[in-house]
Amino acid sequence: MAKRLSDVCLECIANNLHTISSVGKYLPTVHKEILLERLANHDQLTPEYLPHISYHLLSPSLTQIRFYKCQQVTDALLKNIGKTGCKLQSITIHGCNEVTDAGIKAIVTEQDELHTLELRKLPHLTCQGLQHVASPVLKHVDLRQCSKLENRCVQALVNNNPSISTLIIPFCPKLSDELAGQVGQVLGPNLETLDIGGLYDLNDASMAVMAKNCNNLKKLFLHGCNRITKEALKQIGDNCRQLQQLDLSYCYKVSSSSDSEGLLHLPSSLQDLSLCGTQVNEETLPDALCRLIHLKKLKLCGIGSLTESNMEKIFSAIGHQLELVDFNGCGGVVTDDILRSVVNHCKDLESLALSFCTQVTGNTLYPLLENKKRAENITTLVCSGCRSLSYDVLLAIAESCVNLEWFAVAGIVCVNDVILQTLASNCHRLKVVNFKTCKEITDEGVCALASNCPLEDIVLSGIHGLTDKSVLAIANSCPQLDTIYLSGCALITPVAVRYLQDVSLKRIYVEHRTPNADPNTVMAKNLDTGEFCRVDYSKLTKL
Repeated sequence: MAKRLSDVCLECIANNLHTISSVGKYLPTVHKEILLERLANHDQLTPEYLPHISYHLLSPSLTQIRFYKCQQVTDALLKNIGKTGCKLQSITIHGCNEVTDAGIKAIVTEQDELHTLELRKLPHLTCQGLQHVASPVLKHVDLRQCSKLENRCVQALVNNNPSISTLIIPFCPKLSDELAGQVGQVLGPNLETLDIGGLYDLNDASMAVMAKNCNNLKKLFLHGCNRITKEALKQIGDNCRQLQQLDLSYCYKVSSSSDSEGLLHLPSSLQDLSLCGTQVNEETLPDALCRLIHLKKLKLCGIGSLTESNMEKIFSAIGHQLELVDFNGCGGVVTDDILRSVVNHCKDLESLALSFCTQVTGNTLYPLLENKKRAENITTLVCSGCRSLSYDVLLAIAESCVNLEWFAVAGIVCVNDVILQTLASNCHRLKVVNFKTCKEITDEGVCALASNCPLEDIVLSGIHGLTDKSVLAIANSCPQLDTIYLSGCALITPVAVRYLQDVSLKRIYVEHRTPNADPNTVMAKNLDTGEFCRVDYSKLTKL
């Protein structure tokens, strides 16, 4: 894996806006938008460089902006973009703590072609900014984790934009329960996706109003709404007949003995259901699930009432249609016998999550792994904390699951370089890996994986033998990297991590907490290979 030539050219332009004459005249709009995003991702919106950025890249032709966790994005920059008169179709500003209502007002005012608005994790956003959003074609709104957002802010937004079909407002602590009903009354049948996770005081009455008005709802996320009961579920079942995805994670009351019958009223149209942490009793669970004849994704994380007989009953009834089964956090409840039921009945399985299922050896997975077609269907295997998982099973996964994209085996001590090299040879779509505390892994395995797989999210924390060699291999081979965890890797230096952040196309989230890192290191270019390598400073001083 390596950067495309177009990425290298854009990187060169980004770093030389101050020296290339009139470059903005020759750049198409799409490249101006990419350059703006990448300059923000690498914190290059400095006072010295910003005039050149504004001159070459800010243009009336801009159609989208994306700023992610850049504290150099300020109200002044947003005002300058607004002054260009551009007609934006998509705005994403995520985690930019310096942005206030003044900047949001400047960027959204008179944007009547806007169809996507994502203002996430903005601590200063209030009604003063949102009330200026008014677009007849606005469809998608994401305001998650905006700490000052109040009911009246969202009410003003939906009143001015009744065409909204996707509203994502989870974990905004100042929102209260009546909002769900108010949103439902305004958006009505236009609303197709609603995420109000973390709305802890949401009650049955508000849910009833929402369900009755929003009969075209397809996706509903109620994560942590622990006051709703069977009455809310009945209203959802009776009115939302097109619902495809429902998240009831940690909605504790729906699993109580008096309210669990509400699960029997869930709409049969469901394709994706999450019951994580709900502790549904073992008598209700099969009756509730077996009637969902279109279900494709089933998440039962942390449920302690799973039994082999119930799982056999469920999977024999609906296993043929399931593509995802999630048992994460089920401890010793999930056994190889339950896994056998999954293998026997889920012929089209694509994703299997077993984290912290400590009794599973994986031996009952062999019929799936030995079937070429079924093994090639697997894209996700999450097995972190499965301390009993067999080495031979892990090796068979690496050999057979050639379309694997997500592989997590944190805490499994037998994972070694052989498994990583096998993954590197066979799994050329692998993007997400978690090898935390797999201490048998060395630079050799990581370098092989980085060179052959388009890695985007990597966890290597607690592997003490890794050095800068691994980080440099990732830097030179994985330009789309998004996240990397390296805490406890004491031989990896901050210099190598900084280089990784500089050469990546995206803004990389790095966690690298380690004591006593050697500060006396520098990076130098290998003239034979063209790659940058770590050079020991003490050796250089002796030359």
